[in-house]
Amino acid sequence: MSGYRPKKRLGQNFLTSESAIQRIVDLVRPQSGMHIVEIGAGRGALTLPLARSGAGITAVEIDRDLIGYLENLLKTYPNTKVVAEDFLNIDPLSIPTRPFVLVGNLPYQITSPVIEWVVQHRTHIQSACLMIQREVADRLASSPGSKGWSPLAIFTQLYFEIERCFTLGPDCFRPPPKVTSAVIRMTPKLTAEIRHGAQFERLVRTAFHQRRKLLVNNLSPTLVADPNQLRSILTELKLPANIRAEQVATEQFKSLTERLVALHLI
Repeated sequence: MSGYRPKKRLGQNFLTSESAIQRIVDLVRPQSGMHIVEIGAGRGALTLPLARSGAGITAVEIDRDLIGYLENLLKTYPNTKVVAEDFLNIDPLSIPTRPFVLVGNLPYQITSPVIEWVVQHRTHIQSACLMIQREVADRLASSPGSKGWSPLAIFTQLYFEIERCFTLGPDCFRPPPKVTSAVIRMTPKLTAEIRHGAQFERLVRTAFHQRRKLLVNNLSPTLVADPNQLRSILTELKLPANIRAEQVATEQFKSLTERLVALHLI
């Protein structure tokens, strides 16, 4: 596409490596009867080979300067639809076939919001194959006690199996980014739904409000008015009073949620 300059404000680093494109297509395994939603179709490097499979494609692109180019590129594929929109504004109920497969080379500045969107709308998603910053992939796969342990990691791991597939160097993109990328595949867990999901989410997010604070000091008085009562509850659950949120495993957060709900504290 001559004459087009990638927009830094949109975080555009277009995938150009043919071998990387083929590896991603092989991971997605597109076929007739499948519906794929692409996040940021860009110049169609992934869109075109996906469309050739016969799968239904909803290609979402925020950059209106690329819409005409994409529509012309895909005009011989009636199974495709180009949508000029910010992906984060997409209502999954607007997608004609559900559950659908998500594919995308994510701009780094919107990676976390997109992962949050995926978690929120998980019941509509068959799988997600995403290119993200390697550092974020490390965080999503992190464990309690590590620097990357966070609400994003907890919610993602609670509802999805996360597979780190391969990494991509800056030379796979134009313009080349300053970081290494990773391709991950997210598959929904079949029995992941939990009791008191809203309370669990509120508890986890409050627990990490200030990472350096003790868990007690983040949760009290915001959720539990009496810090001494909260310390007693932690002791019941065999959690030390001086524990921090980054040291608490998902199952322990679930147990704490159940106890606080039982006591009508959240």
